[in-house]
Amino acid sequence: MHLNVQKQQWFDHIYQDHQNTLLLWFKHKLHNHHHSEDLSQEVFYRALKSNYCFENIKEPKAWLLGIAKHVIIDHWRHQQVEHLYLDALIHTPQDGYPSVEHEICIRESLYQVHQTLERLPERVAQVFLLSQMEGMTYRAIGEKLNISEATVKRDMKQAFLACSSIYNTTFNS
Repeated sequence: MHLNVQKQQWFDHIYQDHQNTLLLWFKHKLHNHHHSEDLSQEVFYRALKSNYCFENIKEPKAWLLGIAKHVIIDHWRHQQVEHLYLDALIHTPQDGYPSVEHEICIRESLYQVHQTLERLPERVAQVFLLSQMEGMTYRAIGEKLNISEATVKRDMKQAFLACSSIYNTTFNS
């Protein structure tokens, strides 16, 4: 990644000014020092990767916290997928544990679902996770997110169609 001198200086400046703020923000949200350090670095990595014109950023702290919100949502989604997999393993009888090949297929499938959810609008992915992982009814999801039940159904349809494309790609190719 090549940065011009002016952008490098600007980035060094916002890193010095806001790195500790991000670290504290993540610690407050996660209560885990190691994850907080990793995720705060992820924010700066994404900021560096972005094609955003740094001259247009009037409030670097707000810009970085916006990126941080996306990073923490990605982190929580990833954790939910991991917990779902581990929960499935816990409830599998010892002699019923999957073979290494089967476990690789399961992990790949979970990864594909995770990637699919990442590409969906944030609310659609949230609706899907609340329904499928939390077992919430459409009505309860609507109340929690302050949206209509019809919107929940529409979001679920969009999520299921996206997930079914994984199935179609995997088994029909």
